[in-house]
Amino acid sequence: MRVTSRAATRSARARWGARCVGLGLTTALAVTFTAGTAAAVPGPQLGAAVAPEEVADNPDCDDFEQFADSEEFDTDNEPSNGEVLDINGEGTITLGVTQRTMEPDGELLSFSVGGPFAVVGVIVKGGPANVGGANLYDYTGTPAGQIEADEDLHAQLNPPGNAITDISHVAFCVVPDGSNT
Repeated sequence: MRVTSRAATRSARARWGARCVGLGLTTALAVTFTAGTAAAVPGPQLGAAVAPEEVADNPDCDDFEQFADSEEFDTDNEPSNGEVLDINGEGTITLGVTQRTMEPDGELLSFSVGGPFAVVGVIVKGGPANVGGANLYDYTGTPAGQIEADEDLHAQLNPPGNAITDISHVAFCVVPDGSNT
């Protein structure tokens, strides 16, 4: 007596159809889990006091609840080494822009605040590869809740993840020094 399985009683055409559907689903899952999305990522912390957090769109300081009491000062354009931002005639933010040559390579930003002010957040916006995104450096979680200088801030990594995109502009969320402690 011959015992047959249900698959054996199907036509050859039906078996091949089922195999193709199975192969298609397996391929789709494999591509999803191995390739992921081709989106930019925040990248490594490097020497910054806090790790960068990827944020969507083109945010400003007032888009974040934790910066509600801050005032925004930004570069409007790509920052330059030695550029000085004026804080209402009472203080300054001095910028440093350097080029990192190790992978991930790209532009790095440093800043220092002069006068009776401190920074609670910095939004570093990337170039064309990251239209609609930025890296947020949030200092409200540090022991002082604010900072007067930091270094090695950067825009997001490019989608392959091997380089930091050039900085298109930077926004500083500024408070009177000591007001956030």
